[in-house]
Amino acid sequence: MKQRLPFTLIFVAFTLFLMVGQLKPFLTETAALTPFYVDESIVGLLEQPCGILLYLAAGLQSCFALPFLGAFIFVILLVALAYVVRWAFRVSDAWFGLCWVPSFGLLLHFTQLGYLIYTVKHPSFAFADPLGLLIAFFLIGVWYRLGDWRLKVAFMLIVPAVGFWLFGFFALLVVPSLAFCELAQLCMRPSEFHAPRAGMRHFLWAMALCLSGFLLPVILKRLLPIPIDIEVGHVSFTNDLSALRRPWLVAFFSSWIFACFRFEGSKRWMTAVASVVFLAVGSCAYLWSFRDTNFLATLRMKHAAEVGQWEQVLQIARSEEQEPTRAQVCLTRLALFKTGRMGDILFTYPDGSADYRAPQPNQWLRLMIGPLLYYHYGKTGFAYRWAMEDLVEYGERPAYLRYLYRVALLNGEDALAHRYARTLARTLFYKETDSDLEAEATAIRPLLNYTDQLDGDNGLVEFYLLNSFALSEGGSREMVELSLMNGLITKNTAGFWSRFMALLPTWEEHIPTHYQEAALMMSQLQGGAPVADLPIDPAVAQRFQRLVAASSRMGDNAANAALLRPEFGDSYWYYYFFVEGLKTN
Repeated sequence: MKQRLPFTLIFVAFTLFLMVGQLKPFLTETAALTPFYVDESIVGLLEQPCGILLYLAAGLQSCFALPFLGAFIFVILLVALAYVVRWAFRVSDAWFGLCWVPSFGLLLHFTQLGYLIYTVKHPSFAFADPLGLLIAFFLIGVWYRLGDWRLKVAFMLIVPAVGFWLFGFFALLVVPSLAFCELAQLCMRPSEFHAPRAGMRHFLWAMALCLSGFLLPVILKRLLPIPIDIEVGHVSFTNDLSALRRPWLVAFFSSWIFACFRFEGSKRWMTAVASVVFLAVGSCAYLWSFRDTNFLATLRMKHAAEVGQWEQVLQIARSEEQEPTRAQVCLTRLALFKTGRMGDILFTYPDGSADYRAPQPNQWLRLMIGPLLYYHYGKTGFAYRWAMEDLVEYGERPAYLRYLYRVALLNGEDALAHRYARTLARTLFYKETDSDLEAEATAIRPLLNYTDQLDGDNGLVEFYLLNSFALSEGGSREMVELSLMNGLITKNTAGFWSRFMALLPTWEEHIPTHYQEAALMMSQLQGGAPVADLPIDPAVAQRFQRLVAASSRMGDNAANAALLRPEFGDSYWYYYFFVEGLKTN
């Protein structure tokens, strides 16, 4: 026990540090993508293979809504797995460090996903494999402790047949694994079978296990009246993501090593070797976990936006040092609009189009924050559409139901809104009420001013939002300002003066700084309203004159960019002249 405790404490501390300390927003988002509802019928769950296991795994996974609770449950499960491996294969305390290889593999199997949590079509991709392998290893340990041949025959028949219905793919793993273990013992440890009869007995058991493991699934598929997936319960990936299967393969097939060799004894060198393997595998789990800064920052900004903490969104945007993705830029702009400071400081925030570090291309901006952006900008049709399409594609996740409910409530569809509210009330952590959203809806209603023109976005959320507002005419004060700002962002200045003059009376004594900068620039480039009649801040006007003088003195725009950035990089002028080639979405 003294040798087991250090490994256990180190694993627990490491895993909690990784999950709660560094991947906390990832856990919160995982919970929102978990379709778990508390009043599911037991009979209904038993009507499908692996239904019970998947439901239990989804319930545990939904606890990630409270990150420390979910992480603690996950750690307990992985610790139990290591101890079951030790018990099943009779590993001595000196070799106990090796028993943690499956646990580290399953930890990485989850933490490597990153952006893929949005596209994995599995209800409990974090907990299903740890639970399933825990059961599989336990059953392997039971086999080794069965003495009577009749009990072993019953085991071979019951585990693949009945076990498949309860545990899915993981029950089918047990029997072929045992067949391999029996053959491996004959090949790797022949000295243990001095009597020919003993060796033959193991060989016959191996053949019987092979027949049971491979024939029973085929028989099940033919006899059952419904089509079944042999891999049900297991988190699998398409061929283009085959590299993501490696941690799971390591977690499972490492157990076969325990069957090939006897890990017995209590010598110090054994503990040293096991410790080196433990540290090496733990280091790999940490290094290969998806800890992309932009991904985690986007999730933190998204979660703050979902509860209306717009100042926190801006604080996160300011604190990031690397180039942002378009998702981060979109959330920053939304927060500036919500706080009424869009016209003063939008171009002082970092802009960029860093790549989404996902293993395959996809519309990641739409999948992550599409419904959120559309909802808060008043594009309720698109918010509802994408939430519903993703719900159909990936399952009834609370993340989608939230926006279906909010859009229905905002549109005055009370019966539909209450239906979604009742569904959300069946979750553990995502119940919402009408009163919670009234202030949010009040801020969005001025944007519900639509033309009679049908259009589409093709999933290009930012591109559509920018152009739909930049090309819009009239509407509420909020819509006119969005039209003005999005025209500046897209550098489409055709309607600048009409929008500027429409908003001028509403600004009273202070015109937002970026609009002053744009007015000075438009007057210089195109003419238009006499800026002398406008309440332009003298400091802004003097700064513009310095920019004009510096540009005329230095010449070429491309050469000017680096030299002018320290003084003018936070101005609309710098954005207009020097910021080019940014992607959208």
